[in-house]
Amino acid sequence: MKKIVAFLLTAVMLLSMTACGGGSDNTPPSDTDKSANSGTSTPAPTPGTGEKEGGGKAPAGENSIVMWYGANYYGVHEATFYCPEGAYIDEDDLEDYKENGSVSSFNVYDEVREYTATGESHWSRELSNDEPAVYEVLPQLYFYGELDEKNAEEYPTSSYDVTDLGFQWDGKDMMLIEASYTSASDFEYHDVFVGVECEELYWRTKEDGGVEENLVAPMLVGFEIYSPGVELTVDQYAWIAGQLFGVDSGRTWVLEGEEETETPVVNVDASELMGTWLQRDSDWDDTFIFNANGTGMLISGPEYPFTYAVKGDILTLTYDDGEEEEFTISVDGDLLTMIDKWGDELLLDKEAEEVPEPGNEQTETPEPAAPTLKELIIGTWEDQETEYKETFTFNKDGTGKYSFEDDGHWEYTFTYAWYDGDYLEFIYDDDGSEGGFTVRIEGDVMYLSNLSVVDMPLVRK
Repeated sequence: MKKIVAFLLTAVMLLSMTACGGGSDNTPPSDTDKSANSGTSTPAPTPGTGEKEGGGKAPAGENSIVMWYGANYYGVHEATFYCPEGAYIDEDDLEDYKENGSVSSFNVYDEVREYTATGESHWSRELSNDEPAVYEVLPQLYFYGELDEKNAEEYPTSSYDVTDLGFQWDGKDMMLIEASYTSASDFEYHDVFVGVECEELYWRTKEDGGVEENLVAPMLVGFEIYSPGVELTVDQYAWIAGQLFGVDSGRTWVLEGEEETETPVVNVDASELMGTWLQRDSDWDDTFIFNANGTGMLISGPEYPFTYAVKGDILTLTYDDGEEEEFTISVDGDLLTMIDKWGDELLLDKEAEEVPEPGNEQTETPEPAAPTLKELIIGTWEDQETEYKETFTFNKDGTGKYSFEDDGHWEYTFTYAWYDGDYLEFIYDDDGSEGGFTVRIEGDVMYLSNLSVVDMPLVRK
């Protein structure tokens, strides 16, 4: 039990990309006290683009779109996909996306490379209500290796091939799946799909009326590629897949005539990066610090230490958690330009270094800088206005202790960190719960504010 009411505790649940939802036929009966959650959901913004989480990127209008491919009471399944270079997303699909926050399918057209890509999700039969007559051939062959009896009568000859394209999306292998089949009237079909296989959670009603939960079945998420009259290579399919999923496929698709125009090699001297750079037009006052020993720091609210390397004009940042980011860079005096893999441009200005003015030995020692909140807060502070005798102790190493009196003495240890200069966030060691305040210190009085309290005073002991 924590007596203090000034902490605003929040709980955030992240939906796993491998815990997607099943079909509506899997809704458990009402006596399970659970209900299906079908429909679309607008995704939360990705940290670092306003996350850095998962290597994703926030939606960017006509260049990207969020596709929904399943939901039930286990969760909602969505992801951001991207418009390949030289292509465009169907206008009606973009309008649907702007109105609803996501779409269940969308089309991409490339009139130069002569292909069309359609976003699709294929559920294995365990997750689908579809009768065999409408259950598509390609997923039947992929999931089961053969067609069911009804489809086999309609398409007596069929085969399929799966090619590993050699890269991953969200930790899953990107595949090229090709299905060839001939109808009973000798009409030949060839379906091509690029995408990944997910594991889908679902439930099943048993014959006795009970529910069997947390079952797993496979599903496919990706794009059907149409290129009538044009035979694409495996590398070209891989390039399309990488562009759509927003990951590096390791392939290029150079159009005819472009080979003659070679981009000149640009070599950036890593020493030009040394120093502190402030990003223009940043909501988070993003700051990049590059040290001479190949280490650095991204400050975007929290701090993200990294190591860096420059090869040609490519800057690679490797963060402490192993995540990597690549930028194409150029340095022009005190202006650093960084372009990410989606083509977004970051402009950063170099912070001027303080150079001591020339003087003689008689130069007076400058006045020391005023202490910051981080320094002023160190020590023990007490609430003298309530009977609970609440006390906070803040240590220099980012740890602290909170105590109060209520039919006994209660103590809790915590860690804390600063954000935006004056916001202090707590994480309690015993249960991981969080809270935070905006801090103001006037003399020996510290004032704490959040959504629950305004200017709660604590006096330095």
